[in-house]
Amino acid sequence: MTIARPPPPASSFPLGMPEGAILDVIRRDTGATVALINRELQVVYCNDEYARWFETTRDQVEGKTLVELYGKADSVRFLPLVERVLAGERLEYQRLLQNPFGGAEDWRTICLTPARNASGEIAGFITSALDVHELQVTMSALRSANQRLSSHMDNSPLAVLEMDHDLRLLHCSQRTVQLMGWEQVASFKGRLLSELLQTTDDHLGRALQRLQQGQEAQNRVETCFLRHGDTQVHAEWFNSALTDAQGMTTSIMALVQDVSDRVQVARQQQYVANHDALTGLYNRSAFHEQLGTSLALAKSAGSGVALLFIDLDGFKRVNDEQGHRAGDEVLRVVAQRLASAVREGDIVARLGGDEFLVMLDSDLTPLEPQVVGRRIIEALNQPMVVGGRSLRVGASIGVAMHPPMAGEIDVLMGAADQAMYAAKRDGKGRVRYAEMSA
Repeated sequence: MTIARPPPPASSFPLGMPEGAILDVIRRDTGATVALINRELQVVYCNDEYARWFETTRDQVEGKTLVELYGKADSVRFLPLVERVLAGERLEYQRLLQNPFGGAEDWRTICLTPARNASGEIAGFITSALDVHELQVTMSALRSANQRLSSHMDNSPLAVLEMDHDLRLLHCSQRTVQLMGWEQVASFKGRLLSELLQTTDDHLGRALQRLQQGQEAQNRVETCFLRHGDTQVHAEWFNSALTDAQGMTTSIMALVQDVSDRVQVARQQQYVANHDALTGLYNRSAFHEQLGTSLALAKSAGSGVALLFIDLDGFKRVNDEQGHRAGDEVLRVVAQRLASAVREGDIVARLGGDEFLVMLDSDLTPLEPQVVGRRIIEALNQPMVVGGRSLRVGASIGVAMHPPMAGEIDVLMGAADQAMYAAKRDGKGRVRYAEMSA
């Protein structure tokens, strides 16, 4: 007996839809803005979303020039970029745009790609704009709707990879080839992603494994890998799993963004926040954080921490006689000599003015601060040439140790400060240990 299959719901797209009908649905409902611009900067084609950003319809946009749409003032900003694209360069950048639907400002990733005619000549360019979330949803929808539309992946501003359940490469965009530094993609298809990426960071592997096992439907992770064996690339991965009717993962899509510049800026900002601008040593706040961490470890491990408070002798005379520029150069030389005089792993900081700090928190004996302190004094006693003149400064050093003193930052700082002043009263150029009464 043959059982008749019930007809599909009236709201469902039927199988075997004409290509034109499929493209019409995508043109109408895709969240990304897409437009084809000719060399005369006229809009040859745009989708509905592009027209909606101008609060109008396609027939009111197509045929107009970009200058007419954006205005002369705004055109001055992007016309140099257009010239580069028409010369064959592919560009992507981020811009803050006023959203016409809600009034809020949205960061949009804009991609400008040269468009070639049948003869291979650049006849214009394609402009597309979307945020990362929209890109994920749009690329997934395009891939599910029609395999033939996979060419759109090459226009994505992000690198796009598709892997099977075992994380073997099925397909990747041209942007992926550029980002990863791959040369012959055909030879890479079918290979494990772990074999293709030169990285010791396993964050990505664990994130993809969670998708394989069905623990997550999508996730995001940052990782670092080497391109061409020597160029370090920091990348942000937006991963999503495609599952079958039984909920089993059949493939994984990854959108990858190069965030190396962002990481570099963050590192620079962190460096500036933690280091003295003049000498490059740790600043007061960063040193306090390091000291607090070391004291906490010392309390739990039963070890010790020594704090050396260093004040230069004769620095005021240099500043008064030679000027602040010479004084700054002296401080820079002092910082270099301090870094060379301490042991590997010791922390050196500039407290401010001509005051410096050194923390010893490893291989510590009661006499070790004295040994390091004398080495510092000898290094600083050596003459230095600044502005063609031979100058000398010295140093007086106060030492506070935990134990026997309480492992509190303020206690050690105050005790070492007082011990330093005692060293100055005793004749300068010497090391003095703080007493418990301090």
